[in-house]
Amino acid sequence: MKSKTGKHNFTQSEVIPRRHLAQRRGGLATGFTLVEILVAVAIIVSIVSMVYGSYFATAKSTDAYKAKMTLSTQARKTLMQMAKQIRCSYISKVKESSDSAKAISQGKTKSNEKPIKYFNCEPDARGGETLHLVTTQRLFCQETQKDGLFDVIYKFDKDHGILYLSQKRFVGTSEELTEERNYRPLLENIERFELDFFDGQQWLTEWRFEQKKELPYAVKISIICKDENNRQCHYSIVSYIGCSGNQGQSTSSEIGVD
Repeated sequence: MKSKTGKHNFTQSEVIPRRHLAQRRGGLATGFTLVEILVAVAIIVSIVSMVYGSYFATAKSTDAYKAKMTLSTQARKTLMQMAKQIRCSYISKVKESSDSAKAISQGKTKSNEKPIKYFNCEPDARGGETLHLVTTQRLFCQETQKDGLFDVIYKFDKDHGILYLSQKRFVGTSEELTEERNYRPLLENIERFELDFFDGQQWLTEWRFEQKKELPYAVKISIICKDENNRQCHYSIVSYIGCSGNQGQSTSSEIGVD
């Protein structure tokens, strides 16, 4: 019905059906309720949490794998370097035709000098020396410095878990343990470092050249390390010494990881 001004005046009964008609046609007469907003937020949070959790787990796994691979690479490299030097171990070979020649063959250059320790391992030796040997193989050297004989000492620091290396030219005379030497770290984070020596019949935990007067047939090096995540890894390698009747026997490795 029209008013005096000519405009339509709708009654309340006519307005309500039109609102219902707008809702049937897809129109929004009202906004979201609080419950609907909370449900939507909860769904979004759940999705984000799952995605982030998956990403965090993947990133953590990747970091652990990188730490393990880094430690494994360093340990393998150290073992191979040690095996190479041990395989090229050297002792003097002089015919024992006289008393002086016999003394030289036993590592004595003068009557008042101590015998040369061509290959010696005493775990509880003074000075912390783990392995002392003479070898034809030098590590970390330039092309012009690789020939000759070298006096090599491996020292394991149990308190700090570090393996050190000292090497210098072999001059053919014995040296006191108190002599100043330069050491460089080879491997860190070592929990345990062990050496075993095969004499042709059994494995021994030490090798004293003064008693044996010869080189072992093989040396087994075992290392237990800890990575950044405190996970223990076991590595070992067996090196066969060429001049101990094992010519042609290549160095074999037995690498294990726990």
